[in-house]
Amino acid sequence: MELWIAWLGTILFGYFALTSLYAGLKHYKKGEKNEFNEAFSYGDGIFAFIGLFFEFILWVSERVFPQRYQLVVFRIVAILISFLMMGIVYLFWYLYFNFN
Repeated sequence: MELWIAWLGTILFGYFALTSLYAGLKHYKKGEKNEFNEAFSYGDGIFAFIGLFFEFILWVSERVFPQRYQLVVFRIVAILISFLMMGIVYLFWYLYFNFN
């Protein structure tokens, strides 16, 4: 694997990992729905689909779980996604160092 592929994967998936970690650990005020939307304000840029993903996770947690557990489920999913992305970054570097 080329070095530039490992760096590109690190930047791309590292960004997703940090965004997911931010969404999972951000302090949300109790009872304010607008605070949820602040984490998803990515605009119309190239990474807008990550905001759509978190909107989908929020929508599923609102439909499936009671009000009491919605924030907990959303946080757990966001943190798990962050760990998954960090694992993908690790995989890029593992493949780079072991197959070069």
